Amino acid sequence: MRVNNKKLIDNVSMGASINSEAQQLDHIYGFSIQLVFTGTPNGSFKMQCSNDDVETGSQVVNWTDVANSAQAITAAGDMIYNYDGSHFKWVRLVYTRSSGTGTLNGQIYIKGV
Repeated sequence: MRVNNKKLIDNVSMGASINSEAQQLDHIYGFSIQLVFTGTPNGSFKMQCSNDDVETGSQVVNWTDVANSAQAITAAGDMIYNYDGSHFKWVRLVYTRSSGTGTLNGQIYIKGV
């Protein structure tokens, strides 16, 4: 089984909304995204996916929200998404800021064949 552990977001200010780097999921069965945030952030996270047939994440144009992935936050903390049976080509994390600020770190761990 192929595994990979990669930073998606590295010490990014939560003083504005954030779109993470896109992660390609070819030959991937499942993944988890762990988020750790400090300070006084107030906003929400969600995952977005795409099946755009492009070579790099920077070329992805069409993003769709992953159902039931929205999670509101109002203070420093952490959270994790765990997704089995991913059948889309790309995934990214979106933070939409309402108020406050802080620092965000995000790691993705993927498993596939």
